[in-house]
Amino acid sequence: MRIRLQNKIFLTLILVGLGPLVFLGVLSVYSLNLFHQADLETIENNLLNQKGVEVTELLTRIEETFLLQVAFEQVADIELSQQIFLLEQFLKDLPALDEVAFISLSGRQTSAVDREFGLLPDAELQDYGQIEQFQTARSGRNFVSPVHFTLAGPAITLATPVRNRNGTVIAVLSGKMNLKDLGRILRASYLGQSGYVYALDTSGVLVGHSQPDRISGVGLDRPGRAIAARYQSFWGEPVVGSRKPVGRLGLTLVAEWPVSEADSVVSTVRDQLLMFSGIIFFIALVASVFLTFRIVRPIRMLARGTALVAEGKFDQPVNIKTGDEIEGLGAAFNDMLAGLKRLEELKEEFVFIAAHELRTPVTAIKGYLSMVMDGDAGPVSPEAREMIGQVIAANKRLTQLVEDLLQVARSEAGRLQIEVAAVEVSGPVAEVFRELAPLAAEKQISLVYEPEAQMPKIMADSQRLREVLVNLVGNAIKYTPSAGTVTITHTLAAHELVTHVSDTGFGISAEAQKRLFEKFYRVATKATAGITGTGLGLFIVKQIVEKMNGRIWVESEEGRGSTFSFSLKIV
Repeated sequence: MRIRLQNKIFLTLILVGLGPLVFLGVLSVYSLNLFHQADLETIENNLLNQKGVEVTELLTRIEETFLLQVAFEQVADIELSQQIFLLEQFLKDLPALDEVAFISLSGRQTSAVDREFGLLPDAELQDYGQIEQFQTARSGRNFVSPVHFTLAGPAITLATPVRNRNGTVIAVLSGKMNLKDLGRILRASYLGQSGYVYALDTSGVLVGHSQPDRISGVGLDRPGRAIAARYQSFWGEPVVGSRKPVGRLGLTLVAEWPVSEADSVVSTVRDQLLMFSGIIFFIALVASVFLTFRIVRPIRMLARGTALVAEGKFDQPVNIKTGDEIEGLGAAFNDMLAGLKRLEELKEEFVFIAAHELRTPVTAIKGYLSMVMDGDAGPVSPEAREMIGQVIAANKRLTQLVEDLLQVARSEAGRLQIEVAAVEVSGPVAEVFRELAPLAAEKQISLVYEPEAQMPKIMADSQRLREVLVNLVGNAIKYTPSAGTVTITHTLAAHELVTHVSDTGFGISAEAQKRLFEKFYRVATKATAGITGTGLGLFIVKQIVEKMNGRIWVESEEGRGSTFSFSLKIV
């Protein structure tokens, strides 16, 4: 199947013009998403690094402050009153310290002070002999527990050995530190308007959150280790999350940024990019259609021009104004058209002159033959009369050919005289039937006329209308076998009267119908082989009908007759 040039040019422009645009648009969106993901990773990672440093500094400061408070104790043994004094001093100097106690080397608390309840009675003192913090400090090393969640919030436990002047461990000092400052550090974290940071202990329990309305102390599944991963948060919203462990403290800091806000900027940029690309695509599409039309239009004009040339019309030049080689091609086509028109005029002039000059001798031959047949030159034998009869028949055909050639020449030279007036079509029909009745009788063909009840007048040249009917009815008689029927009917259609000349003849093939009104074209079949004609009659009929502002067409099927129809304007 052939692809139209217009489609080829349009597809080429689309591929060449819009292909790279689409590719760049897709690449831009992909790059934008890629860079955006990298930006989210950088933002969250930087925030977590900063908060990790702040939390580490906080815990280190607490640890060092607590440990320095006992590192200079130089007494050999600590009396109970001295222990209580030191414990109360620790609570005073360390606001984050909630509880502090001395533990003997046996593991039993000897004194303990709670910030809320004060000095604890002996009954509430506990045995820490098997507790890791005591055992670590008794061995001479400091102990700092991982961050864990308590009813009062996140906290850590510290323990340090108490030494005498000789450096011998004589007791253990233990304390519980709250990490309220951890919440302050987390609350100073910002990820846009709705992003947040929280901390998990080693058990996955939430010990701090940058948004106080979030519930602490609940168990959370740890997010994956991927940086800037996308998942559903514990609170049921799609987020972009990152995590960072904080050293030996057992904390995990997690930053989560709701996708709706994290992607809002890039979504806006992407939407604007897509909108801009869509506008460019639409403009390019319109431009492609315009350029395609601009390129194809002159080619179509040339195609229409060649079709008119094929119909023998040389008086309609193409008007191509493109300012390029196609305009030059159009000019060359018009030059060719002018040359063909001149040749056609010369041919028509020659045919007109030749037919006109032939008319006189043909008429003279006809006259002399008639005189011979009438006996003006003496008796004519039967043999000679038969031979002269054949010459008269040939002369009649030659006369008809000359008349047809003159008619064609007049029509193509614009000399065909048409005088349109109001005409009743029934009159010419009756005249034609009377004229052709002998020809129809020879073949036993019935001539039938079925006029409408009320026949309107039409705009036509009465004499030319008669010529049309003579030609159509005469052809119907010639191409209809004996005992057939030729019928004339009319129909009314939108300001026109349509006259139909139908026969029961041989019919015409669909292929032959396409060329039926061309000059010198005759249908060549076995059934029509013996029928003579010039092939000019229907061409002349078409010229006459069109010059009377009408149209003519044929409907036929081989073996089932034909119907020639022509329409003329109603008065």
